[in-house]
Amino acid sequence: MSVKIKRIGTDLQVLAGVETLPEGEMIELFTAEEISALDRERREWFQLQMPSFLRGDEDEDARDLFDL
Repeated sequence: MSVKIKRIGTDLQVLAGVETLPEGEMIELFTAEEISALDRERREWFQLQMPSFLRGDEDEDARDLFDL
């Protein structure tokens, strides 16, 4: 989904991409910087779990290692 918007005072105008928006659903928009920060946080979280995953402890449930 790609949407182009323009802020006009306190309003937002959709310039392009309205056809890709799901009808009646709330959409949350993020800046590119926010997306990068969220991705970085997610990758750090996975890296913290990787040693346990690679160690292969058979008695560890995947739910203890990953947010399922």
